[in-house]
Amino acid sequence: MILVAGATGNVGGELLRQLRAEEVPVRALTRNPGLASLPADVEVVGGDLTTPDSLVKAFSGVDALFLMMSGNEVAVVEEAARAGVRRIVLLSSVAVETRPESLIGRLHREAEQAVEASGLEWTFLRPGQFASNTRAWASQISEGDVVRTPFARVGLPAIHPGDIAAVARTALTQEGHAGAVYPLSGPRSITPVEQVAAIGEAIGRKLRHEEITAERAGKEMAAYMPAEIVAATLEFLGDPTVTEARVLPTVEAVTGKPARTFARWARDNADGFR
Repeated sequence: MILVAGATGNVGGELLRQLRAEEVPVRALTRNPGLASLPADVEVVGGDLTTPDSLVKAFSGVDALFLMMSGNEVAVVEEAARAGVRRIVLLSSVAVETRPESLIGRLHREAEQAVEASGLEWTFLRPGQFASNTRAWASQISEGDVVRTPFARVGLPAIHPGDIAAVARTALTQEGHAGAVYPLSGPRSITPVEQVAAIGEAIGRKLRHEEITAERAGKEMAAYMPAEIVAATLEFLGDPTVTEARVLPTVEAVTGKPARTFARWARDNADGFR
């Protein structure tokens, strides 16, 4: 049995679908089972990673765990080990390598260290930019044909969450991935201008991009992000390191299938922009 934390999220939801398609026994963990829009045949259990005592039922009979950072990994992995879980795949971040002093890098590395110390088999996934981050543009697209972001011409190899899930699925269900750290990217760099065009093509509308200043973007992001996260995000988007901008072969090397393009992600998720 595999337990998927964050089963209603971008990566967890994709992982759940892939495991179900392969008829792998899977259980979905969510804080609010009654509000989770999951298929009727999926076993859904309530639990909160910040409250390990709430996970006892969720971990019962589980062999492998897909885990997302919660800030409470020490207690979570202790509970998992106590329940008999033997394998953990952790969704981490490229910032562990590229920006270790940033809040994002520090928190994800602390999560990795807690899993490493557990004595369980582990695999770490370190993606950079998610293609699904562009969901934040949905409100702009619903209001008109212009999407406004900073750094119009800075390209990053955004990854389809389905490919992160595919690597996770492989590591959860197959041998040979214990102790592996997998940096992940999409198949090519793509700028915000190109992303907007791809979404427009997917939904049958001619969208255009308008560049705004980093200062304006930061003020808008500050409404829902801590200041330190805003600063780190803007630095990542506007001045990526060589590693963050690099196209990596990891998805295909691990899964045997090439990474999906941003255009594919836009087509797969077009309904969210209509």
